[in-house]
Amino acid sequence: MYNTSDNIVALATIPGKSALNVVRCSGADSLFLYKNMFRQKKTPLPNFLHRRSAYLNKQIIDDCMVVFFKGPKSYTGEDMLEVSTHGGTVIVKRIIECIEKYLFRQAFPGEFTYRAFINGKIDLLQAESIQSAVDSGNNLDALYSINNVKGSLSRKTSAITLKIQNILTHMEHELDFNEDEIDFKSQNEYIQNINKIISSIKKIIDFSYLASEKKSSATIVLVGKTNVGKSSLFNALLGRERSIVTNQKGTTRDTIEVEIIINKINVELIDTAGIRKTKEVVEKQGISRTYSAIKRADIVLFVDSKSPQKNIDTFKTLFENKKIIFVNSKSDLKTHTKERGSFSLSSKSGAGIDALYKTIKKEMALYLRDFVDNNLFLINYRQKKVLNQTASVLQKTIVSYESTKDLAVAASTLRESFNMLKELQGYNNKNEIINNIFKGFCVGK
Repeated sequence: MYNTSDNIVALATIPGKSALNVVRCSGADSLFLYKNMFRQKKTPLPNFLHRRSAYLNKQIIDDCMVVFFKGPKSYTGEDMLEVSTHGGTVIVKRIIECIEKYLFRQAFPGEFTYRAFINGKIDLLQAESIQSAVDSGNNLDALYSINNVKGSLSRKTSAITLKIQNILTHMEHELDFNEDEIDFKSQNEYIQNINKIISSIKKIIDFSYLASEKKSSATIVLVGKTNVGKSSLFNALLGRERSIVTNQKGTTRDTIEVEIIINKINVELIDTAGIRKTKEVVEKQGISRTYSAIKRADIVLFVDSKSPQKNIDTFKTLFENKKIIFVNSKSDLKTHTKERGSFSLSSKSGAGIDALYKTIKKEMALYLRDFVDNNLFLINYRQKKVLNQTASVLQKTIVSYESTKDLAVAASTLRESFNMLKELQGYNNKNEIINNIFKGFCVGK
């Protein structure tokens, strides 16, 4: 896919109006480029920021900040140059035009990270985590992605791979030598060791999550009958009018979803259609979507203007195993009566909103703690698929070994699982898989 002998260049920042642009270069001629483009005779001190003027055809283009990275101590493992220019499109276009004159071509998507992978700076798991860090939409996804970039998942899978390798080595020695030359393991010993490896792999799968599943975001749903103040509370929590509020019952016909951040957790706040019996077709569809929102809710704010804890009885089956916070709304009305265990508040005056918000913040802190306790890694579909396949092959190894008692057959299927884990980390070069992974990266990464 990529020609790694070429010099490459790319804009590493988003094009358009901005304070700065960063241009990234990699390749054997990076030092030559630095000396000629910036008119310098001395080799720059690596990894230090230098202020330099860039020239094109003897004409100054811009006053830049430049860093020279000497390979292999660079992102790609090659000599690299990073040039920070003033923002906008004109200056950076001329900078790249100048660099291309020194036989640097435009980089393809993911080519810088591909070179880091090929040059042994990172494995495939780390490479994929770099892109997931770029794509992360919340604090937790970013945190787990960076942990993987630093090698947390790689170290775990490498340790498992090494254990399989050790078992394989012993099996193959047994096949090559007689009992007088080495210690033979019993069948039970081999099976016990393989079972431990299966458990380790299943622990990674069970204690990992996919970013696409949105487990790292909490969902809070406002639920109740019609005209009890759900939309007013929704707007009050947002601090702006997002839902339409009227005195007419059934005003909210559909779910309204907004993402906010509470206690560093991305929260999907959902306003729903009021639950009631109706023959109106559109309203019935809205109520159906309310039920769907309740199913995926982590916290339900059950809102009622009279007695939420009594009036929830009609809908109790909807909220099984859900965390419920009772909200006694419209406290500004003279007819309002407080209910013990419910938050009395008025979205109109703001009374009681702060107390409710503090409780929601506490719940988000508990959600964060539970999430961290129950999730070790962020993985993608490819990684999860390979891990499941590896565990399945290891299980097959045990079954075949128990039935045949043939060590050669066991060693053969065990090697299959070993190769799968090496493929997971990118050490068994499957070009089609690798190419598809790096095609999904942004240019300049």
